[in-house]
Amino acid sequence: MLIDRTQSRWALATALIGAAAVAVYLWDAPRHLNGPSGSTAVGITLGSCALAIMLFCAALSLKRRVPHWRIGKAKTWLRAHVWLGLLTVLLVGLHGAFKTGGTLTTLLWVLLGFVTLSGFAGILLQQFLPRLLLHSVPGETLYQQLGRQLENIRTLAEQVVIESAGSLEAPKTAAISADLEYTPPEPDAPEAGEPIARFYRDYLKPFLEGDPGSQLAQTDRAASLFMALRTMTPPRLHGAVDELASLCERRREFQRQRRMMIVLFAWLIVHVPASWALIVLAIVHAVVALRWKGI
Repeated sequence: MLIDRTQSRWALATALIGAAAVAVYLWDAPRHLNGPSGSTAVGITLGSCALAIMLFCAALSLKRRVPHWRIGKAKTWLRAHVWLGLLTVLLVGLHGAFKTGGTLTTLLWVLLGFVTLSGFAGILLQQFLPRLLLHSVPGETLYQQLGRQLENIRTLAEQVVIESAGSLEAPKTAAISADLEYTPPEPDAPEAGEPIARFYRDYLKPFLEGDPGSQLAQTDRAASLFMALRTMTPPRLHGAVDELASLCERRREFQRQRRMMIVLFAWLIVHVPASWALIVLAIVHAVVALRWKGI
């Protein structure tokens, strides 16, 4: 979800509700000799509202797991999740008169702070990741299909090499280097495609198999290697060289997408369990507080 001008209504509504809650809190505070607390009628109301919002925010993850739920638009749910979740921090503070209290209350504050900060981190990720994907991964695909796409790239590369060199099993010779001079064979000679086969074995195959140290993983170095390969092949095979270079670039794009998605999934693994833990502890806190008033 992008934070832009379309969020102005949600921001205004959140500010107005927050201001109303503060006004009620300030109006009620002088009426109690020991000051405001979570055990007063206003305190219980504010705490109940905060818990209700937490449950609503948790419902977003349930809605995503049940696609056939047609209750509102996903965009609306997400905006409500963000802005009402932010409002929860204020309501919890007003509920407890901004005091830590006992061990359970302190733990709730810690969890609430952690969930809030991780939520802000998620918002930042959603501000930048889509733009990064748009510019660095033009051919973005579904994360679940990345493995298949990478395998397809490998298959296509092998087909190009076979069509150009006749076989992947080229004789083992010295690796191609952009710094070495090479005299290509006659254009129509059978061995004209041999440099492509050697290139595949020495550079392309390890890269397509996921070797993190492959020189083809570096854009500049890959460009130099493919430029050297072009000088070693006749013009009729330059199209094959360019196609291999294009396939390598596509793989680099998918690898960048995978790294970005791993960051996003890592955030979810942190934020979601912490949120559920917060809700469980909040319910426990509510039950304990209602049963043993003042504890």
